[in-house]
Amino acid sequence: MSTYSFTRTAGVLALALLMLACSPIRPGMVKPLSYAYPPAADSPAAQRLGPRLPAERGNSSFRLVPLGVDAFALRAVSAEIATRSLDLQYYIWHDDMTGKLLAYEVLKAADRGVRVRFLMDDMDARSKTGQLSVLDSHPNIEVRLFNPYITRGGWIRSSVEFALRGSRLNRRMHNKAWLVDSRVALIGGRNVGDEYFDASGELNFEDLDLVVVGELVDDASEQFDRYWNNEWSIPIAFVRNVPKPKPGDLDQMRERLALNWANAQGSPFLQRASDSLLMESILAGQTTSIVTSRARLLVDDPRKVDPDIETEELESGVREGLVAALHDSDQEVNLISPYFVPGDNGSKGLLLLEKEGVEVSVLTNSLAASDVAAVHSGYIRYRKPLLEGGVDLYEMKLNHHAEPGDTERRRRLGLGSSKASLHTKAAIFDDRRVFVGSFNLDPRSAWANSEMGVLIESEELARQLDRVYRTSIAPQRSYQVQLDDDGKLAWVDQVGDQPRIQKREPDASLFRRMLTTILSWLPIEPLL
Repeated sequence: MSTYSFTRTAGVLALALLMLACSPIRPGMVKPLSYAYPPAADSPAAQRLGPRLPAERGNSSFRLVPLGVDAFALRAVSAEIATRSLDLQYYIWHDDMTGKLLAYEVLKAADRGVRVRFLMDDMDARSKTGQLSVLDSHPNIEVRLFNPYITRGGWIRSSVEFALRGSRLNRRMHNKAWLVDSRVALIGGRNVGDEYFDASGELNFEDLDLVVVGELVDDASEQFDRYWNNEWSIPIAFVRNVPKPKPGDLDQMRERLALNWANAQGSPFLQRASDSLLMESILAGQTTSIVTSRARLLVDDPRKVDPDIETEELESGVREGLVAALHDSDQEVNLISPYFVPGDNGSKGLLLLEKEGVEVSVLTNSLAASDVAAVHSGYIRYRKPLLEGGVDLYEMKLNHHAEPGDTERRRRLGLGSSKASLHTKAAIFDDRRVFVGSFNLDPRSAWANSEMGVLIESEELARQLDRVYRTSIAPQRSYQVQLDDDGKLAWVDQVGDQPRIQKREPDASLFRRMLTTILSWLPIEPLL
């Protein structure tokens, strides 16, 4: 062994031993309990962003938000008019144009005296802990990291840590909630970043949020408190290897965010946001698309991410709620999930519904549109059995917005890339019940990550979501996967007025198809 190899091996071993001896938490941690403020009766957020509160006890009001630019505008305006509190819970918050714009609105709210509690999963936050630490230095902002790493970067250190602590680090907080003054909530599948708001020039996600006003916001605030005060949520000031802010860092951040805001003014994207028809209707007090109904917040026990706790010890969560909704269905079930790996039990459950006369259809990503080829590899083995059992499968196209000259037109109008990937997690049960949330139909959401969502009893909201679903599965936007006369897979769509049939994964490169096939041979499904 060369001296270099010996030194490198010894260094890795020393690093491993050090990590085994270390906790991700600095000694002397101070972690005061804190809870959501009581709802303010005069909250501008509730008055401007929500309808008149439901008179019937137990009801809440909901509005679907399918367009990314509307989702951005709602977050920006709600932060701008918040008067008491912002409770923000996210898996991903990118340091890009929209991420910085929303961070600026949050910082300005804190400057006005609004209390901000910012809970981030450390999978994404670990690369941004310098900025988050600076935000945490604001007297009205507290940042906590959920399930933090010891290392902050570097592939060798990260690999060693994952090898030693992977059973814990593989489990993440996937919840997404934006709570304003304990009166208004935005809940759904969107993270924060350009691709979630149709502002990316590369690829954008089609996603879905719910604006919620009413008693369900109390439940959302309660779940936030449970996660915020949980032992897995660590104040960033006490997370090991997070740099401590220096005097003047907060002022410099404020200046950088203000400059980003100034540079974005007049941009096509912000023009679209200011012209948002949804925001215009909301601020005008129109209630035509608002639904008032009974609903239930489905949320996982935060202890779900603890690998030492058995599933039977946890409180009922999202998976159990969705399984119950499936069992209660007797006519039709439409499922939307960007990552669809039903597993043997899930596949059997869907096939059993078909045998009982329930029409089941699923919309997921095509291989070309999927941002995670490994997850697609877990899906492909279930396609044929599901189709043989009567389940309808649709796969969203990568370029379903594309038209001749479309790239330049979309750039000019600030529409973002025509390339899109499905990111919506939703379901319609019997045209009377709707689910919207963060839960993917895959093993990771079922068993590893914490999730949340809303199950709503509403025929009207089911009709609204069904329109979104029917538009998404149209042959211009998605392929219907079928079996041909020989029992082989075929992808059917439409070009102009003519149907088209393809016999291999459409729009995907040979390398991507081969990679997915090879990955499908590996025993990695529990990790997907």
